[in-house]
Amino acid sequence: MLTYAKNVADQQGAPIDAGGPTLGPTELFFSTTDRRGVIGLGNSVFTRVSGYALEELTGQPHNIVRHRDMPAGMFRLMWDRLAEGRPVGAFVRNQARNGAAYWVFAAMSPVPGGYVSVRLAPCSQYFGLAEKIYAQARIAEQESSGAGSDRRGVAASGARGLEEALHRYGFPSYDEFMYETLPAEITARGNLVSATSLRPYASGPIAAVLAGTALVDERLEQMVGRLGEYQELCDRLMTAAAQVTDITRRIDRSVAAARDASAGVADEHPGLLNIAQVMGEPMREAAATLHTLRSELDRLRAAVTQLRFRISLASLYNSMVAAFAAEVVDSTAPAHTLKAVPLLCDTTAGGLSGMADQMHEVNAQLSTVARLSERASTALDRFRRFLGQWRLRVLRHKAGPVIGAKLAPIDEEIAVSWEWKELLNSLGGEFLASTITFDFVALDAQLAAIASAAAQCVPD
Repeated sequence: MLTYAKNVADQQGAPIDAGGPTLGPTELFFSTTDRRGVIGLGNSVFTRVSGYALEELTGQPHNIVRHRDMPAGMFRLMWDRLAEGRPVGAFVRNQARNGAAYWVFAAMSPVPGGYVSVRLAPCSQYFGLAEKIYAQARIAEQESSGAGSDRRGVAASGARGLEEALHRYGFPSYDEFMYETLPAEITARGNLVSATSLRPYASGPIAAVLAGTALVDERLEQMVGRLGEYQELCDRLMTAAAQVTDITRRIDRSVAAARDASAGVADEHPGLLNIAQVMGEPMREAAATLHTLRSELDRLRAAVTQLRFRISLASLYNSMVAAFAAEVVDSTAPAHTLKAVPLLCDTTAGGLSGMADQMHEVNAQLSTVARLSERASTALDRFRRFLGQWRLRVLRHKAGPVIGAKLAPIDEEIAVSWEWKELLNSLGGEFLASTITFDFVALDAQLAAIASAAAQCVPD
């Protein structure tokens, strides 16, 4: 997959028009809407950056902050996924009351009766790519509108244009882009933000909320670390599989060379031809297994990527809970804003079953990849042994002078196939030992405890 890199080392917040409010990397927007997109709840960051009072936002459609430059196709992709009951993440350009534009990365999930959204300042390398693909989507929409399409047709054209643009950057679909961007944004924010919501002087139920979010963060970070290791392992094994696949092509040429060389001395040394004829079987098995291995590695990478997305979403919602609690401790927001905490905890808890299913898929794929790696390694070892036997017989029968230059590529493959066979075997063993374990029951209980503590802080 191609990565669009952008230097964000000096970025202190979301890109925003001159004269507009600043959205810092520590800040998080929060809002809820009903199924029609009408705003229900919001937080202080939303009101400050948008320039609207909460009373002005409540009951209004969320497109009150929509910027005209946002492609309709992006909203089409977002709403299609939400309608299917799936969470979604996207870079969104909004417009404040005074006309200033500001960018956010929005993570949205379905909840009973509507949707919840948490938004943060874009800080990852993918933000620059988003600007590029949105520009191309707008061109597609302008062409569609010029051709007489209605609003639905224009949005559909924009969605197609956006995904076509993503294809050119190596992303098979918008989902693949989304699965990469949310974890990247969470990681980038984590690198810029350190212990933002810690309030060691807090006491009572609000302190329990903050302590609970810290424990949840710790659990989730452990899993994210393991998944990062799996992605690195996938990359190494994919490289090895690609190298070995190339070797099998050369092996095929070696087998043909061995058969050709053996045919020339078959009358004097029939055993050489016999070995040359049977050594092709393990080579074909290795090639077929490696082809399957690469497909299974793709599936494993997809499962790991989707699990990272789900964990990142849970981490973001947990950070939003901590931000609500910190504002109450700092007296910058009233205690009744904690009414949003149970909703966020319930949304996170609701995603745990999906996380568990995805983890089961990752573990199953780890086992499959380990088994295929071992099978490919065994087949390569059998081929190496056949090839070695053939080479020894050439020496024993002193047939080298007759076979001549055809020996060189065969000798080369004996050495190279052994090196990569050992690497495959080693990596397969690492996969076999990499099964993920995670206590979802404990995490669910922790979320329930946070929601209960938050409820104690809300005045009757």
